[in-house]
Amino acid sequence: MPLGLFTGKRTYSINMINENVAGFSMNEEFTGLMGPLITRSIPDLQPSFDEFEKCLKQHALSFLIFEKTNS
Repeated sequence: MPLGLFTGKRTYSINMINENVAGFSMNEEFTGLMGPLITRSIPDLQPSFDEFEKCLKQHALSFLIFEKTNS
């Protein structure tokens, strides 16, 4: 929206916890004068986020399996 009335920012982070474990997080932040009005109208997207996380994990694991079988 113009003039910074509403801004939405989604951040994805992948962090190595140790050699065999990675952590994934996703955060959304909404700011601006219209934020409170608009965020009330946004439906619960948690099921979509959960599905995204599940598919990302499956995709990442498929690379690990490929690497192990082709090493």
